[in-house]
Amino acid sequence: MNRPTVQLSVYSDMLKGPATHLVAGSGQIVHIWGASGAGKSTLLSRIWGSRSMGGGQLRVEIDGTTLDLAGMPAARLAFVRPRLMTYVEQRPTVLPRISMRDWLCACSARQLQAGLEQLDLASGLLQRCSSDLSGGELQRFALLRAFCSPAPILLLDEPCTGLDRSRYEHVVELLRQAKDSHRLVIYTSHAPTSWADQELELPG
Repeated sequence: MNRPTVQLSVYSDMLKGPATHLVAGSGQIVHIWGASGAGKSTLLSRIWGSRSMGGGQLRVEIDGTTLDLAGMPAARLAFVRPRLMTYVEQRPTVLPRISMRDWLCACSARQLQAGLEQLDLASGLLQRCSSDLSGGELQRFALLRAFCSPAPILLLDEPCTGLDRSRYEHVVELLRQAKDSHRLVIYTSHAPTSWADQELELPG
């Protein structure tokens, strides 16, 4: 799939100290980390929400055209944003009576099979509704849905929290695959890592 080239520029009152702004582009992994309460989830949700930047700025350059998301009219933003970004919260919200297979309707059979294997999810779980899944299973299904999305920017809030070492490595591999497919990945956690292209610490 040929994805557009994007560059995301974030200026927010939440970014203080050495990191006063964030600029990142396609083919990069950005890691935002800090202690609980530092504002990682809030910053990610502000990027997704686009209109609550706290007096800051949020711009996306896509194939040479710059979009000011923070200043964009709400109706146009509602149309544009899902085509630019996909966002996985720590506790994904899914309609309680929709099956996982229907929720993952955008995934091809090949993507679905590969994702189930990589995220250690049994195929039988596809027939279940969100209310019948554990929190960890639902989180991994949400990650699978995000990786199947054509959006060039992935926002992932603590995608590795609560995972054992094996599942952690599987998620890391998916992040790297997303980078290799020309996507911009921004994810959060509590501790620094050595393999992201950018490390951004939010002081507590």
